[in-house]
Amino acid sequence: MKKVLIWVLVIGLLAGFLAPLITSSNSNSESKAATFGFEENLAVVAGQIVAIPIRIVDGSTALTLSISDSVVLKIAKPKKKEVFLLDTKKMKLGAYLLELKVTDAQKNRFSEQRNLRILSAIKPERWSVKLGASYSHDPQNYTQGLTFWNGELFESTGDPNQTGSSMVAKIDLQTGKPVQKGATVFKKQLDASKFGEGMAVINNEIFQLTWKNQQCFVYDLNSFELKKEFAYSGEGWGLCTDGKQLIMSDGTERITFRDPKNFQTIRTIEVYTDQGPLPQLNELEYIDGLIYANIYTTNFVAVIDPVLGSVIALIDASNVVNAAKGNGEVLNGIAYNPATKKTYMTGKYWPKLVEVSFIK
Repeated sequence: MKKVLIWVLVIGLLAGFLAPLITSSNSNSESKAATFGFEENLAVVAGQIVAIPIRIVDGSTALTLSISDSVVLKIAKPKKKEVFLLDTKKMKLGAYLLELKVTDAQKNRFSEQRNLRILSAIKPERWSVKLGASYSHDPQNYTQGLTFWNGELFESTGDPNQTGSSMVAKIDLQTGKPVQKGATVFKKQLDASKFGEGMAVINNEIFQLTWKNQQCFVYDLNSFELKKEFAYSGEGWGLCTDGKQLIMSDGTERITFRDPKNFQTIRTIEVYTDQGPLPQLNELEYIDGLIYANIYTTNFVAVIDPVLGSVIALIDASNVVNAAKGNGEVLNGIAYNPATKKTYMTGKYWPKLVEVSFIK
């Protein structure tokens, strides 16, 4: 009986020892059916041509290489070593998925993946801010959007306390309060279930985003009456316009260009420096062909190429914060007046709005 128990223990120990070896052998065999010749994910500067080495086990067939589901290489009978030259000249900045697929000698299909990022070829310049005149800003305003239209200032706000204080209004630059003519106050309030976000004015209509409600409200510029609303996926953060399209941020590095007629997506860009993605893009403004974006919770503003997504410059606005924040919260709000070519900045719950110019 003891001998039987001893043999059972020996067999059990051997099984426990050999099982991982057998599993490991199968795993290694599977992973070597086809593998990239590099271990880490790949980051490539836009415009470069980079060699992607591939190692293949003898007898493997039907090799394919895809970039985000688009097949870029097919070889029916691959050699042990293959190299794909990836030309990034026509690729947009952003994140992609490299996927390698192959069939081994036993007709099993295997795949391996790596992440690929295309980085900006531009190292951002460092700009600073020159302060000008300061104006009153309502410290009750949790600023989400700021813009000029025909020389008049407009602002949209959020509602962290869910009290129904989200609004969009035409603002008197001198007082920081909504413009009032007789009994008419040029202001539209949202109910407490809606958290207001960025806004833009185009074609005599005011577009106002919401944070998580996935609704864009469109108001008549003169009456502030709600005309229509559009639905969208994801979060709404910042909004501006180039005069033809609406340009929207969602808190990531992504910027979406939308048709103001139906709010449908026209195209997207991903915002990158030479080091990687730049997320947390918040309130937006379009100035002389470039997008200016507040970077949430920081004192920096990114200057972005609207075609490529490259960050042209990073503006350190710390002196604006020091001069105008008071007891308020983060920097958020850039407005450019084309009529005077003046730019203004403010923040959430700030008591001041400041005229600024950017020093390159």
